[in-house]
Amino acid sequence: MSGFSPEKRARLEALAKGEFLQSSDPRIDAFLKRMEAEKAPVFADVYAGEMNFFNAPRRANLDDVDLACIGIPFEASAPVRGGTRLGPRSFREWSKVRGPVHDVWRTIPFELLSMADVGDISFESPHDVNSCVETIRATFAEFRRRGITPYSVGGVHTMTHPILSGLAAGEPIGLVQIDAHADTARGTFQGNRFNDCSVFLNAVLDEAIDPERTIQIGMRGSLSPYWDFSREAGMRLIPMHEVYELGVKGVIAEIRRVIGDGPFYFTLDTDGIDATFMPGTELPEPFGFTTREMVQIIRGMHGMDIVGADMVELCPPYDPNGISANISAALGFETVCLLAEAHVCRHGQKRKTHWGIAA
Repeated sequence: MSGFSPEKRARLEALAKGEFLQSSDPRIDAFLKRMEAEKAPVFADVYAGEMNFFNAPRRANLDDVDLACIGIPFEASAPVRGGTRLGPRSFREWSKVRGPVHDVWRTIPFELLSMADVGDISFESPHDVNSCVETIRATFAEFRRRGITPYSVGGVHTMTHPILSGLAAGEPIGLVQIDAHADTARGTFQGNRFNDCSVFLNAVLDEAIDPERTIQIGMRGSLSPYWDFSREAGMRLIPMHEVYELGVKGVIAEIRRVIGDGPFYFTLDTDGIDATFMPGTELPEPFGFTTREMVQIIRGMHGMDIVGADMVELCPPYDPNGISANISAALGFETVCLLAEAHVCRHGQKRKTHWGIAA
């Protein structure tokens, strides 16, 4: 068998010429060159330098920040396994190799808005649930005041209630929740109203979310007797056995029907994903979403008015190979792309993320 003809060889050698990571898209090439000029970590050593969400610049000052990535190392109300306070750290590590360009949409969040890693919330009394809840609420109320879109990584799901309260400020928004558990149990747990089992019941009572614009997806397992409030309050609850019947397209259609054109928040509990793919979660549940189904659902929300999102209950002590953190960071980048595009649509203007002064 003979090799390539001289003409074929010459054509292939000409195609192979160029710089490392050069693409056929001038827009992407210009962005990567700008990152290099600003000394941003373009595909840098995962273990070198700062561990920032998606290699975004780290900023303590919120001035000129449009999209804030923030860690919430809060687990005081965790009912089962400890370790979710380490979730933001593990997520950051794996997010260094996620992005910066969406592989389907070609979205570059850093070209659309000013995005920053604003660090972790620091709790004055990390074992005092009430104190932590108020600290989270006040942080997100400040984001709302400044017009900042937040992406949060935690931390037990209890954190999402004060996030919603801070962002909504008495103007209820919609909610898309992917989870194995509805988190709408009545009463108190561990002696406190603020707990991991009553997150969205509390959010409804605080008028942070509108139950009639709330959709809860993926519920299954031993806590099914505690879904009653969801249904009785008017939430659209799609347990996992109904997901099997609807399929991904049917789930996306229901999300769009329930949420409509109004603003909404997206919360993804890692236990919504099947424990085969997501062992590093606080309460792993079998028979959940595959990672492929999960990314399709997130992409199915493209173009909707999403005002904030989180990823909760990543539990690194039970994730020795980094499988769960890797998946979480990948789904996180998908979500950040949604947030960036929606923020620009909502505010009607773009501005770039800058890492430093160009050399």
